[in-house]
Amino acid sequence: MDMLREQIDSRMVWKGADFASKADITLAFTPEQLDEIDGLVARLRAAGLGLDAVERKHVELPLTAPLLAEMREELKSGTGLVLLRGLDALRHSKEDMELIFWAFGTLLGQSVSQSVMGDRLGHVSDMTRTDPHARAYRNRDELTPHTDTSDIVGLCCLRAAKSGGVSIVTSVTAVHNEMLRSYPEYLEVLYRGFRYHRRGEQPPGADPITPHRVPVFSYRGGQLSCRYIRSHIEAAARELGEPLTSLERAALDTLERLTLELALRFTMEPGEIYFINNYTTLHARTGFEDFEQEDRRRHMLRLWLYAPDWRELDPELELYPDAEGRGGIAPQPGKTPSYAGWKQAAAE
Repeated sequence: MDMLREQIDSRMVWKGADFASKADITLAFTPEQLDEIDGLVARLRAAGLGLDAVERKHVELPLTAPLLAEMREELKSGTGLVLLRGLDALRHSKEDMELIFWAFGTLLGQSVSQSVMGDRLGHVSDMTRTDPHARAYRNRDELTPHTDTSDIVGLCCLRAAKSGGVSIVTSVTAVHNEMLRSYPEYLEVLYRGFRYHRRGEQPPGADPITPHRVPVFSYRGGQLSCRYIRSHIEAAARELGEPLTSLERAALDTLERLTLELALRFTMEPGEIYFINNYTTLHARTGFEDFEQEDRRRHMLRLWLYAPDWRELDPELELYPDAEGRGGIAPQPGKTPSYAGWKQAAAE
């Protein structure tokens, strides 16, 4: 187990207080770029290409591609967080916004399945009216600090909530620096990691709980990476009959407290898109109150992207066997991402 034992000083280290507002992490499209994006949508529609058929070779954006390349480099080697602004979600149809978001994703990486439903373009909305045990991204409750299971995560806002739903993003390296400085006794616990419950999304015949420990922090190829989903950890501990020790709980509590203390908070508006590096940032979201009208309810689109050039990783970061590419969850026809134990685990 390689542990990083020195403070990091790079652009990956930042605090929310370093930014005056979300404008400091924003790249805005020019009118010419927006016209070019409209032209791309028209060409793809004319060619009869459905969402899943659109590949990188189809996305010709000579004016916009350099801005997206700048964003990709910022995600890979900089702050790990970029917000794109300028698209009009009211002027564009939902289908057009899906196509635009998907096209951007092809220039960053390869989309992977986000659940057993095989959804490579995820829809983030409250589904608890029909599924009270819906996985976290499909309910309105607070999402505590976590990472997803891909290299890059993208979120596109179609409609905002009536209130709440504030995005929270934190630099993993800033959290690690502070733990090394003030709480070094917890680092060995976090590098050793925890077994994870796969919450019914493992392939047939696979164990419902990872046979290996998944490190929260890992250090490979001179780079610090993070993987963390507390509800999965606590669900596994409960099912295994192996409660977390007081030291383990203290380490996780401190990790989450520092993540929230050092975070940048912002509210996404319709048409805005953010992308994050899934290994160098932790993200969360406040709970939200939705509108009663169906066509006004909070609705986000989500991408999980695999990028083969991204970074060297500890193989034990992988949660789901037989997934497509690095990260993602293998599709299983007829299943939905629903698990009755997650709320109990979150409450413990």
